[in-house]
Amino acid sequence: MLKVLKNYSVLYVEDELEIQANMVEYLESYFSTVYVASDGKEALLLYKKHQPHVAIIDIELPFISGLTLANKFRENNERIKLVMLTGHTETEILLQATELRLTKYLVKPISPKKFKEMLILLSAELTAQTLNCIELSEGYRWNKEKNVLTCYGKPILLNEKSQRLLKLFIKHKHQTVSYEEIMITVWEDSFERDISIDSVKNQVSLLRKKLPKNSISSVYGQGYILK
Repeated sequence: MLKVLKNYSVLYVEDELEIQANMVEYLESYFSTVYVASDGKEALLLYKKHQPHVAIIDIELPFISGLTLANKFRENNERIKLVMLTGHTETEILLQATELRLTKYLVKPISPKKFKEMLILLSAELTAQTLNCIELSEGYRWNKEKNVLTCYGKPILLNEKSQRLLKLFIKHKHQTVSYEEIMITVWEDSFERDISIDSVKNQVSLLRKKLPKNSISSVYGQGYILK
């Protein structure tokens, strides 16, 4: 199961250099890429630049605390997997960490067994996340279970018609979707059946604004195609 992690990157944030060096060597044997930071400011810069899939963060950090850092990551990306490392067991801190939807909260000193159990849990969560999501392009993903479009984990608001239209395009990806198919699928209610080609064009135009440039191409006289 741990082989799954080779498809993902991790940001590891730890200010104790001896612990950091040992842990980086260990993480490099599991993840495709390991980004390392020794303080909160450095970690924030690395996150913005690389958008890692996983962040393993010590709570006690210089400049920006681990909890503040994790909050910033979660606000920006609902998909990122967060693991907190700490010497604290106070209820207040535990409650704050729980609100971040952590994969795991590990109290130091951390045994190799506990750390490996956390990696197995990460593997399971990332696998489940992948099964529920369809990769579009440039960081865009469609969550089939929740009907949510995200860009690098940040939700993009779609109205109901845009959701139906995107699902239709995904179902027929790289195939031409006719005007008639769009009308039947997007306008479900019977009182809305009398729709024009212009209505279809307007709806496609709305969806195009939510996706990367040139994602949807027109097929003259027939309909559209999602690339």
